[in-house]
Amino acid sequence: MAILEPQSSDSLVAWGDFNNAFEQKEYMEAYVAEDVARDMLDRDKALKAEFERRLESDEAFAKDPQARLAFFARRHSSWDERFNRYPVFRTQAVPK
Repeated sequence: MAILEPQSSDSLVAWGDFNNAFEQKEYMEAYVAEDVARDMLDRDKALKAEFERRLESDEAFAKDPQARLAFFARRHSSWDERFNRYPVFRTQAVPK
């Protein structure tokens, strides 16, 4: 069973067999994300307030264009909720 445990030194993850599960497949190009971000800011006042708070409170975020675009990408309907999810699930044995 150690082969399925991601923390195991002898696991499929350690061997690189699940690398594709941790690669982002869907994304927006920056030029598209900029337009999407502007549209989202115009349509959602709560999102705009959250973004402005983050700009004011997080200096690294404010200086990082990719992080700012990622802020909107993660809130867009096209975001893949399964990104970085380990593709093996643990079940709990029921005592008899």
